[in-house]
Amino acid sequence: MDTSILNSTFSERLKELIFDKGLSAEQLAVIVGVARSTAYRWTFEPVHIKRSHLIKVADYFECLIEYLIGRSEDSTKIIPKPCPNFVEQVRKIMKEQNISTYKLEKTSKFKWHYFTQWKRGSEPTLQTLIELAEYFDCTLDYLVGRE
Repeated sequence: MDTSILNSTFSERLKELIFDKGLSAEQLAVIVGVARSTAYRWTFEPVHIKRSHLIKVADYFECLIEYLIGRSEDSTKIIPKPCPNFVEQVRKIMKEQNISTYKLEKTSKFKWHYFTQWKRGSEPTLQTLIELAEYFDCTLDYLVGRE
């Protein structure tokens, strides 16, 4: 997905959702648990939003991540549910698709050290999540365990 389109779509949808709820970026920052400047930046450049923050934003607005980033026009309200550990969810998808660690490393840019970093607490960014979802041919919501 083109980064400029992603930035534009996410930013517009986020601004619309904030406006519809009668919030400010500052209030969203408190809700999500980030600095005010971070939430404000998302309204212009969301590519670097981390997985947990993306989930919190989508959960708060009760929408699909796919909708937030413009990969879906489905704005149906959803009931948020707890997401599994990210690495465990990726392993589940790999098993479902019969993709070994070896195959993943040979056919994608994702080497196993990425997963080691994520297991230790580092979080993938939105851009990384999109690339993984495209590789696995699944939605971001499925990738992070929301559906």
